[in-house]
Amino acid sequence: MSSRKGSSKRNSSVHSSLGDSSANEVIAPKEEFEVEEEAKDVYYKRPVRSQNAPLAPSMVSSDYLTTLRDFYQIPNGVVFRIPSGNESAKDPPEGFFTCYEAFLVYCRVWFPIPGTIVRALRHFGLSISQLCVPALQHWLGVLILSYS
Repeated sequence: MSSRKGSSKRNSSVHSSLGDSSANEVIAPKEEFEVEEEAKDVYYKRPVRSQNAPLAPSMVSSDYLTTLRDFYQIPNGVVFRIPSGNESAKDPPEGFFTCYEAFLVYCRVWFPIPGTIVRALRHFGLSISQLCVPALQHWLGVLILSYS
């Protein structure tokens, strides 16, 4: 019985220390940048699936890719390519990979992709598009923590 009380005391002390503002220091501050109001409006108010032709190989328009490039400050050296004809995002051509919007939005993937990630993917025989969003988030978290 006394061990339960001891463990609950330890848990309460952990919770009280988490409430301390000095314990919640920002280790690596996020880079902030200005985004034009027009770009925000296009990004947040885009019509869902309204411009897609039926049976189109992709649900993305070139205007939307331009908006993503501007909003996430993706360098011009990164080539966006929308599948056309009988191509599919599931089978990108040689030299390209499928980059899902969630990688940019939830994982904050940046370009060029760090060599550490590319080497690790090559080691395991994976493409970045084979990773689910939570896996990529954890992988990037470990990478970022390894730099500190």
